[in-house]
Amino acid sequence: MSVLSRIYTPGVGAVCREIEQNPAASYKYTCRGNSIAIISDGSQVYEFGNVGAHAVLPKLEAKSVIFKTFANVDAVPIPLKTQNADEIVELVRILAPSFGGLCLESISSPKCFTIENRVRKAVRVAVLHHEAHATGIIVLAALYNALKVVGKKLAEVRIVISGAGTSGIGVAKSLLMAGTDNIVLCDRHGPLRVYRMEGMNWAKSEIARLVRKHDYKNGLAEVMKGADVFIGLSDKGLVTREMVAAMAPNPIVFALALPEPEISEADAKAAGAAVVATGKADSVNQIRSSLVTPGFFRGCLDVGAEQVNVQMHLAAARAVAEMIPEARLGPDNIIPRQMDWRISPVVAQAVARAAQETGVAKISAREMPPERVYERTERYIYEGELAWLPQEGQDYGKLSIEEEALELHRRYQGVIQVFAKVPIKDEIIYRRLYAPEAVAEVIQEILRDPLTVYDYTCKNNLVAIVTDGSAVLGFGNLGPRAALPVMEGKAVLFKTFGGVEAFPLCISTQETEQIISLVENISPAFGGINLEDISSPRCFDIERTLCERLDIPVFHDDQHGTAVVALAGLLNALKIVNRKLEEVKIVFSGAGASAIAAAKLLLQAGARNIIVCDTKGVVYKGRPAGMTPIKEELAEITNPERLTGTLADALRGAEVFIGLSGPNVLTGDMVKTMAPQPIVFALANPYPEIHPDEARAAGAAVVATGRSDFPNQVNNCLAFPGIFRGALDIRARGINDAMNMAAAHAIAGLVGKDLEPDYILPKAMDFRVPPAVAEAVARAGIETGMARRHLDPESVARHTREFIYDERLSLI
Repeated sequence: MSVLSRIYTPGVGAVCREIEQNPAASYKYTCRGNSIAIISDGSQVYEFGNVGAHAVLPKLEAKSVIFKTFANVDAVPIPLKTQNADEIVELVRILAPSFGGLCLESISSPKCFTIENRVRKAVRVAVLHHEAHATGIIVLAALYNALKVVGKKLAEVRIVISGAGTSGIGVAKSLLMAGTDNIVLCDRHGPLRVYRMEGMNWAKSEIARLVRKHDYKNGLAEVMKGADVFIGLSDKGLVTREMVAAMAPNPIVFALALPEPEISEADAKAAGAAVVATGKADSVNQIRSSLVTPGFFRGCLDVGAEQVNVQMHLAAARAVAEMIPEARLGPDNIIPRQMDWRISPVVAQAVARAAQETGVAKISAREMPPERVYERTERYIYEGELAWLPQEGQDYGKLSIEEEALELHRRYQGVIQVFAKVPIKDEIIYRRLYAPEAVAEVIQEILRDPLTVYDYTCKNNLVAIVTDGSAVLGFGNLGPRAALPVMEGKAVLFKTFGGVEAFPLCISTQETEQIISLVENISPAFGGINLEDISSPRCFDIERTLCERLDIPVFHDDQHGTAVVALAGLLNALKIVNRKLEEVKIVFSGAGASAIAAAKLLLQAGARNIIVCDTKGVVYKGRPAGMTPIKEELAEITNPERLTGTLADALRGAEVFIGLSGPNVLTGDMVKTMAPQPIVFALANPYPEIHPDEARAAGAAVVATGRSDFPNQVNNCLAFPGIFRGALDIRARGINDAMNMAAAHAIAGLVGKDLEPDYILPKAMDFRVPPAVAEAVARAGIETGMARRHLDPESVARHTREFIYDERLSLI
């Protein structure tokens, strides 16, 4: 059997069961152990301020590439629509089971501190507030060394911080952690004081009470007089030469505003500054928080840190500072350069050790020594993916499929990862594509024309696979963590067959409204949403509401993927027995998501006589027991003769049986009561409603199942990769019945002259299918007004074919 059976059904079930019994095993067997989410609401981005969820996406993507390049951390950008702190906290909590860490980014102050504090209490993964924590760490590291250069001690200097937003308060808190409180923070209203009335908020009041009491009341110029250190995290041009000259002898000036500093490096030095640093790439001492975060999360992930503490912060700062030997310290050499590849290994080791020593790491120093963390990170940087080739495992030939699935997932820590399309190989690439100045250009373009988010970001080819784990394969309600291996397998199918980038989001809620809210809020990053393994009847309300609210495709694969392939198979099966869809009686066993969607699509395709049965028997209008709103709706459009009774009663004289229920509900005797040459689709997984041999022995002319080890597998992977490929390429606003029907006809048409009772559908690995489906879906989407972009449908097929055979997804 192929590797598909190890990463998806049936082998993946063993991994799910292992995690169900021990949820912490999700770090061992899935991508969770190496993945973080970069969370933002776009409310404070560079000098632009509140740009919203779409325009912040380029910044989050740049961060993702930095994480991958410097530390092999798979970072997924998650911009949120909402800017409400309470809602953000709840959304992040719900998302947490998919990730091993959370990085908060570009969220305005003071709500960012509220969110950080509450998220840390709500989840058991590492949470780092980038602008606050990472900035604080790198500034503290630089200050340690700058003070050595000028011969001063941290506990003895007075420090002025210009800017009382996220970074300013974050730096102040880092300095407090390091043992100094002689700090004055200033904003545009002047120095922060305990009883100041103007321009205060709770975060400013808190930091004003934590630092040393002072009597300054006037502006920044007065506060800087006699100060030893100036740290600017505010706006360009705020500081003059005269203000620097008024500082204490040998002052230290960190002018870190971007894209232009509070005072230029040249002016600060001319005014007498002994050490100067800025955030600009051409600065002799460039201070950038992106130096810290990759290694910090690498250390957290490698030891399974459940939280981030003061000791980890200080360890990271000291480790960065100590990278500059005292013999080489000087005014122009206080901090490692941006492209110093040693930074991430050094920080990762320090953070891992501190996490283990303070008891917040799940993995002990014996299992993962800090030195091993350093070695792994360094080897990845210099050797790339080859450095992390898994250790030799057990002999696959001697293992069962389930054992092989466990071994494969363990060796590779899941089966998916994040790749950078343009990795950072040198400072030129960094400056041109990923530095704040470069990213700012893209943000401006999206602000000018929001639809260019498709042109400039991952949104054009990224799909979220969203599940609550309530109806996973044949296992039922496993919850989010145990569902993750299945969703990873699904992501592999998306990529392999359609070139669609997909990431699993396994969420810790099964409340309908919360699921809807989450998907709606994460939608800015994604070109489409694939709902997966959500139990009925909630799945219907969730999909319907999201389709109404969102302007991107929302597709519940358990419903529509199954329906599309079942229709394709039935169209060909009917040709074999020389019957027409509109003339046959079709009986469904099962009234769940798949069965109801399939019944509706068959009606759209021309079927007229469909009867649906559930555990209570035939579904009919007015049935008193076991009805739900969706079954009531179904009763209105099916069972035209208003039959009652059992499944056996309904099957008498029927030409077609479609089972989407459970094992062994159909018997050979029941098949014998059907019309001559009946068609039997026994699609329950992993055990069909009837064994194919028994169905044939009872007279079935065509038999299909959901299993790969029998002929005529009705497999969703024939549908969803091509459907999403076509929908994404035309930037569809949704996926309608016409697009689904077009997909079904495209699949059926590929069988052609080879049609026979044991070959009514292409094989799962038939690579002709995705291009044909993508083309048909694109054409139907354009014809029915769902497309934002009008392309030649044949170019969509060619585009898909190129990826499958060349592993290259060209621009169209």
